[in-house]
Amino acid sequence: MKKRWILVLALAGVLTLAAACGGKKEVEDNEAPKEVETEVAEYKSKVVKLGNYKGVKAEAVSTEVTEEELQAEIDALLAFYPATKPVEGKTVIEDGDTVNIDFVGRLDGEAFEGGSSQNQGYDLTIGSGSFIAGFEEGLIGKEIGNTYDLPLTFPDPYKPNPDLSGKDVVFEVTVHEIIEYVDAEWTDEFVAKYTEYDTIEAYREGTKATLEAEKVQNQPAEWENRVIQAVVADSEFDCDQGEIDSLAENMIQEYEMYASFSGVELGDFLKYYMNGISEEEFRKQAAERAENQLKSQLVIDAISEAESISVTEEEYQEGLKGLAEQYGAEGPEAFEEQYGRETVEAGLIFDKTVDFVVEQAVEL
Repeated sequence: MKKRWILVLALAGVLTLAAACGGKKEVEDNEAPKEVETEVAEYKSKVVKLGNYKGVKAEAVSTEVTEEELQAEIDALLAFYPATKPVEGKTVIEDGDTVNIDFVGRLDGEAFEGGSSQNQGYDLTIGSGSFIAGFEEGLIGKEIGNTYDLPLTFPDPYKPNPDLSGKDVVFEVTVHEIIEYVDAEWTDEFVAKYTEYDTIEAYREGTKATLEAEKVQNQPAEWENRVIQAVVADSEFDCDQGEIDSLAENMIQEYEMYASFSGVELGDFLKYYMNGISEEEFRKQAAERAENQLKSQLVIDAISEAESISVTEEEYQEGLKGLAEQYGAEGPEAFEEQYGRETVEAGLIFDKTVDFVVEQAVEL
C-alpha cells in the first residue's frame, strides 16, 4: 500500500478539526497514521476548472546527485556543529551569554542519574530555558574558572523524571569559559569527529552514495507528485482561506510537538534540524504547502468524480488488509473500526485515482 494514502487522512482531519499530517517529515512504513474523525467533511474550497489529467507531461525525476546537493549536506553539518572560541576579556556571566560548564546534580548528597555533564563540557546559553528554573539565573554574575553550588527545586510534576518531582537538589557547577560560536572548518579532523567517516573524500563518496540511494527509493513518489502538480498548475480553484489556515496551523503544531520532544523551542528546532530556517519563513512555507495539499486533494477528488472511480468490495477488502498489515493493526476489522469505512475507502479511491493519472503521464 502506498504512503500517499496518508494525505487523505491529513486533509480529512484538518477539515474535521482533527489532527493532520504535514510538513517535511514523511510518514514512515509501519508508523500508524494519526487518528481522524470518520465523517468526511464537505469542502468549502472547490475546483473551478479542472486541468488536463490525461497524458500529463512532467519533467522526469533524476537520481543524479548534484554538487549543490552534496554541498548542502556539508553546509548543514557545519551549521549543526559550529566551533567555539572564548570571548576575550569577559570573565563575568551575563544574561544571553553562552558558557561552557560541567555540572553534577546531587539529591541528598548523592549524584542522580541524568544530572551530570560527565566532565564532557556542556555549552549553555543563559536565558534559553534549557535547564530547570533557577539554574541559568543562578549563573548570572558568576565568574569563569570557579565552581559554585546552586540549591534548586525540581518542578512538580517533572515529566522527564517523575522521581525528581518537587525534590530539593544541589547542582555543583564549574564554569570554564564564556564562549561564542564561530564557523567550523571543513577538515578531515572535523569529519572524523562528527561523522562515521575519517576523511573529507570518504565523506563525500559515502554521502553521495546515500543520497543516490534515497533518490532511487523516492523516485516513484516524486514522479507521482510531479504529475499531480502538473494537473494542479493547469487547474483553477476557489479556495477557502480558513481551510488553508487550519491545515497550515496543524503543520506548525506538529513541528512544535517535534521540538518539545527534543526539549527545545520551535526556533531552535528549525535552526538545528531544518537548516536554520527562520520561524517566519517556516510559517510562510507551511501556508504554501497547505494550499498545495488542499489543491492536490481537490483535483484528485474532481478526477475521481469525472471518471466515476470507485473500489469494488474485493478491492476494498484487499486494500484494508494491506493497510492493517502496513500500520501494525491487530487486523483489518480493527483498522476499519479505528478509522471508519468511509475514510479508508476515500484513501483507496485516492490511490486508485492517482494511479489512473500517473499511468497515462509522459516524461519530458
